[in-house]
Amino acid sequence: MQIDEDPSWQDSIIDYLVNGNLPTDKSEARKVQQKAARYYMQGDKLIRRSYSGPHLTCIKYPQSLEVLCKIHDGECGNHSGGRSLAQKALNVGYFWPIMRHDSTEYVKRCDRCQRYKPVPNLPAKIYHPQNSPWPFMQWAIDLVGPMPTAPAKKEMMIVATDYFTKWIEAEALSSTKEDDVERFIWRNIICRLGCPQSLVTNNGSQFIGKQITAFFKKYGIKQHLSTPRYPQGNGQAEASNKIILDCLKKRLEGAEGKWVDDLPGVLWAYRTTMRRSTGETPFSLAYGTEAIIPPHITVPSIRIEVGSIEQNSEQMRLNLDLLEGKREKAIVRVASYQQQLKSYYDKRAKIRHQKVEKLSLRYEKEKPCIYIGWTTRNPTPNNSQKHKLIPTGNPTPNNSQKPTPIGNPICEGVQLT
Repeated sequence: MQIDEDPSWQDSIIDYLVNGNLPTDKSEARKVQQKAARYYMQGDKLIRRSYSGPHLTCIKYPQSLEVLCKIHDGECGNHSGGRSLAQKALNVGYFWPIMRHDSTEYVKRCDRCQRYKPVPNLPAKIYHPQNSPWPFMQWAIDLVGPMPTAPAKKEMMIVATDYFTKWIEAEALSSTKEDDVERFIWRNIICRLGCPQSLVTNNGSQFIGKQITAFFKKYGIKQHLSTPRYPQGNGQAEASNKIILDCLKKRLEGAEGKWVDDLPGVLWAYRTTMRRSTGETPFSLAYGTEAIIPPHITVPSIRIEVGSIEQNSEQMRLNLDLLEGKREKAIVRVASYQQQLKSYYDKRAKIRHQKVEKLSLRYEKEKPCIYIGWTTRNPTPNNSQKHKLIPTGNPTPNNSQKPTPIGNPICEGVQLT
């Protein structure tokens, strides 16, 4: 931090007050005379006449840094902000021209202030929507749990959501190894709805291991990894997880261990419910017609009472002919819905630029206030950056939205080497 000015800001004023000397330049001489009107000498110290308080002792670097350090970090300090720190320095009787700037810079580089300041919750990047041009082309997969222990020690749930129809496949698991993920994708997605073009997953070991990677390569499935330490990067999966968990809570109440038995009913209810983003049910976008639900049988509707097999077959064929138009309309609705989300999201976004080879502060969930020094690397397309932990120097991928840019600590903390 550059606090001192070279030559000292006091030199010309002291020279004028003591010796009567002025700069040869007329404008500079007039400037010194105007400044000196508020100063006087007391022994060998330059004193400034304050407008609202006691007269102020003028100091320069390194005394100014020592004053800031003791007021901010000392026994009577409370790690106040830049403006308050400058005001405290004035109140105790010190002055230098750029004290407000120096106080702000000091607070920005205070190790403790940076570690314990409020975590920024506003988005650091603008919203980038993801779309799929046809049904079951791209899926978002995620693991949910641990859940209440069910029979066969099933405590986890794997959930897959189609980006186009919003169709959800889910299954209860007793373990989350690569074999379990591979078996779920084969039975619930490929064998039922066809081979997808791509899958979006997180960076869990069960999604990036050698076995599952070979499985994806065998069927020509592209894998996209979401941003590390950023669940919103796989937003479609997170939204589906929330819906399923909410439905299970409402259906089970106290019988939490029976969630495995109720899971198929929750999935059926979801698939036959209209989604706001598409304006259609996932079932109708997948099959071209609405599913028959229990009320159609117990309280017969016109569709059941009047319809015949011939009429039903004809209507089914007609629905299939019109299905393409229904899907095109759903694409338009999804684009409009995502534009509304983007407009709302981007208004709240506060862009935080991560500079290469600069320190950043990252918040760990289990250790939210531990100071970690990082040097940021160039961000990747999925908004991830490589960070190097100080002092180990091991590069690890990390979400570029969470780390907060910081300055080099002044009196304590980690220093870049």
